[in-house]
Amino acid sequence: MAESARVPADRRALVAAVSIILSLVVAACGDTTAARPSPTEASPTAAPGASAVPEEKVVVYSGRSEELVGPLLARFEEATGIRTEVRYAGTSELAATILEEGANSPADVFFSQDGGALGALAAEDRLADLPADVLALVDPRFRSADGRWTGVSGRARG
Repeated sequence: MAESARVPADRRALVAAVSIILSLVVAACGDTTAARPSPTEASPTAAPGASAVPEEKVVVYSGRSEELVGPLLARFEEATGIRTEVRYAGTSELAATILEEGANSPADVFFSQDGGALGALAAEDRLADLPADVLALVDPRFRSADGRWTGVSGRARG
């Protein structure tokens, strides 16, 4: 492999970390059997002369602060070209919103600050199964037994 084709270790770590974060997919955001249009499918609302390829985007509901999450998502956008649309609010508020929205929720990712909200969403079957390759990046101690969420950071409380 040519030197220029290698991905620097720090970039691989960044992409892996952000992939884990963005792989915390919320099934409630729609019917998990109804796939979103692929990037190669034409948009039925595209204006004449507009690109037939819709812009890729990920909708994130973040219970973590914009100060913390914003830079991660900006780096994710730079690394992947996928736009992120973020709604910031309290974790409990966003979990309640996802439950209210049900299958009509636009959220693709729920970034929680605590496990209680994840438990509430899991109890209502609002979380999707994570891909095995994503789960493999996280020690089993830091992910759910059913493969529906992973931890992305730790905190020491005194």
